[in-house]
Amino acid sequence: MRAITDTRQYVDNTTKGKANETIPPDRFAPISGVNNYRSGTIKSFNQLKMLRDEYGIKTVVNLALDSMDHQKDGNFNCGGRRVPCEPLWAEALGMEYYPFYLTKYKPDAERWEIIKQALSKGNTLIHCTHGVDRTGAVAAAWRKTTEPDLSEQEMLDYTYSFGGAWKKSSDPNRHLRAWITSDEVLYDPKVAFRTRLGIHTPKIFGGAVVLALLVAGTTIVMNRNKG
Repeated sequence: MRAITDTRQYVDNTTKGKANETIPPDRFAPISGVNNYRSGTIKSFNQLKMLRDEYGIKTVVNLALDSMDHQKDGNFNCGGRRVPCEPLWAEALGMEYYPFYLTKYKPDAERWEIIKQALSKGNTLIHCTHGVDRTGAVAAAWRKTTEPDLSEQEMLDYTYSFGGAWKKSSDPNRHLRAWITSDEVLYDPKVAFRTRLGIHTPKIFGGAVVLALLVAGTTIVMNRNKG
């Protein structure tokens, strides 16, 4: 499964019955940043656990309340929208979880900032129900924020490539499209820089701390020997 690396390729996990829980959700694909992904609905606790254990996902941003309509788990006494399973699964697995449910409209400014922060840290999955329209809009906005050379056409082609309702004559995604192509979403070099550092910062600072401790320890030993 880890062979999928192109942002236009995705996992096909569509079934008439029960989805295959041993592989990632439908339309699972990498996006910009350090180990970030997009997908459709999460089917079960075991599938979410697999995403954590095998793919290193630490944070989940759920963009669709309806993505949990068919979730059910007797171990957690949950099911459907009344008692959603996914937040309970994430909590049990020690994962950060953000229920930022969208409809056909953009996320508000505060939630968009939180989404950007999560993606800039990396190891984050964004998903909706089918992994197409709402997820496509947020993923495209994120790419636009972090990829300086991404053209508007490339961004729209990216959303089209996942299918869904983007090219329907009724234009159900017009509000989302207006958002991602507007000046509300622009390349941000600071966010892009933080995103690139995501894979290096812990190692750099971790190494610096170890080095400082070693130097301090050596200095103490030398001073003791002199005494």
